[in-house]
Amino acid sequence: MKNNFKLFQIFLLLCGVFGAETDEEKTVMEGDSVTLIPDLTQIQGIIQMKWRDSRSVIAQNEENEISYPSLTEMSKDRLKLDQTGSLTITNMRTKHSGLYKLEINHDHGTSRLNFIVTIYESPAVIDAFKGEMKSVSETEGESVTLQTDTETHGDELIVWRFGDEGKLIAKHDLEAKSPPLYDPDERFRDRLKLDHQTGSLTITNTRLSDSGVYTVKISSSKHTLNKRFTVTVSQGCCGFTEAVIRLALSALVGVATVAVLVYDIRSCSLQQKKSVQK
Repeated sequence: MKNNFKLFQIFLLLCGVFGAETDEEKTVMEGDSVTLIPDLTQIQGIIQMKWRDSRSVIAQNEENEISYPSLTEMSKDRLKLDQTGSLTITNMRTKHSGLYKLEINHDHGTSRLNFIVTIYESPAVIDAFKGEMKSVSETEGESVTLQTDTETHGDELIVWRFGDEGKLIAKHDLEAKSPPLYDPDERFRDRLKLDHQTGSLTITNTRLSDSGVYTVKISSSKHTLNKRFTVTVSQGCCGFTEAVIRLALSALVGVATVAVLVYDIRSCSLQQKKSVQK
């Protein structure tokens, strides 16, 4: 009997989960914001509204007083609830994907609305016309730093990409307090260093193949920064100079050798003449 009762409880739970209707689905890019807008036109006499994520209440409006209860996964700086019940969540991460529920207590009972939010990683292709453009030139073998001219505050998501295809080369989620991730296919292996205080990227021991377009996106709960850099790595003149110097030295050595030989020949000739005269 107990087993049958447990099965019945599981059945009810499954019905509650899979039978819930989704009022809206939202899909946004990692680092961007999402706004969940409920349709409250058919609900009269609203007393209280509560927004929940998969764990707990994250925002509520009761008697026109908006508050954000203690949170675990999501900082209150990321949330903004207005009087209409719309909830904006900024600086989203993939871990924030899931079901968001709005519970509305009103004069005639309780209504519930469900929103499914999907966060996907930044796409491989970056809008080539998005963000300020800077040009940087450096000699092969030297280091180059792509300066963002900003300061981070601890919750930023920093994403660096390279080339026309927007290949991910560096990523750092400061909020997660995890180490930065670098070029998965090892193109820049051990040659990249991301500054977590500014988001700037340094490329050491530059190569000709490092020339191209670099893009950075730094998103936080307060702002989003986009910048582009055109990097040109040129071959150094040192190799050419060394070759010229070596050629000149060789020529000088050759001239000196010829001069010595001429001197020796003349000396031998003079000695022979003196011997004949005696």
